[in-house]
Amino acid sequence: MERLLQAALARLSEEERARCAFYLRGPQPARGARAELRGADGSPAQLAQRYAGRAAEVLREALEDMGRRDVREALAGQEKAGAAAAPAAVLRTGEQTRNQTSDTSFKGRTEQSDYDELDTYDMSKTRVAFLMCVTTGRRGAEKDIEVMNKWFDKYRFETPSGQCIDPKGTEILPALEEFRDQINQSEDEISCCLITLMSHGRSHGLIQGKDHDTVDLDDIFALFNNIQCPKLQEKPKIFIIQACRGGKEDHGVEEIEHEFKEADCTCNLIAVRRLPTASDYYVVYSTQKGYVSLRNTEKGSRMIEAMDEVFSEQGMKWHIGDLFTKINKNLVHETFSIHGCPVKETIVVESTLTKAVYFAP
Repeated sequence: MERLLQAALARLSEEERARCAFYLRGPQPARGARAELRGADGSPAQLAQRYAGRAAEVLREALEDMGRRDVREALAGQEKAGAAAAPAAVLRTGEQTRNQTSDTSFKGRTEQSDYDELDTYDMSKTRVAFLMCVTTGRRGAEKDIEVMNKWFDKYRFETPSGQCIDPKGTEILPALEEFRDQINQSEDEISCCLITLMSHGRSHGLIQGKDHDTVDLDDIFALFNNIQCPKLQEKPKIFIIQACRGGKEDHGVEEIEHEFKEADCTCNLIAVRRLPTASDYYVVYSTQKGYVSLRNTEKGSRMIEAMDEVFSEQGMKWHIGDLFTKINKNLVHETFSIHGCPVKETIVVESTLTKAVYFAP
């Protein structure tokens, strides 16, 4: 058991091990096995000795709370497989070993296969964010700005160029170019870039300024590719696009819910043409291609509202893929209304990420 715990802890950086010890000591009585761990230093030997049959359970809880779900799952997989003889090498390298038993059933192969761990981006350095929001003709947009600024602060994102609020169409691209240049010229190492664009949209991948002049989202994405923004090479570039992508409304069908609203809608774009040639992008669209996006005049945009709810509950634990899967589930199972007609909303995610993104500081 001690070797199993050591293998799991070996996957953590020195800083993460210190955080792990903090979570292990944290007073959270509701956390079952970990509630008794006050005072422990979190070392494998002490965990194994003190909590003999429950040491792995205690460590799994701490790993879950600190956002290292990948290591927690690897540990759980090794316990289930009962591979106490060689877990350390597997957990350290993520390499898979061959099944040495004669059991050829699917269940047997699954239970005895080793967990291939997903790498994570290093998020310990400077994180930068850019926010553009058109407020003219978009009642409720101020709530979206409030929510996004809350999460910028929570996850330690800096906004070096300030915020671009209610710009004309011709002002959007220059503001993003200035932000890009600040990144390239920064002396700090950048861990992640988060760009939030909230406006009206049109079909063919266009978003609008307050004067209805448009910008092509492809041109925006290109500003941050590996050529134009070398400072962000192999770093996650996350785009949150809250805008319409057409004029169609999804009224849903039985057993299936998709929605669209945002009376001031415009169309979002599709970055498929550029994403395959630029790595480490993660683009979230608030609606499907060709459909409107929904916004409530008091609560703000429905996707931003759903993000706020899910990030409040799981933002410190889950990676970005799980977070937006949950956000989409919540939206899909919600029915909204436009002029008394039921409508649905479904987000779309396009990703060229090569690792998992965790926002927990």
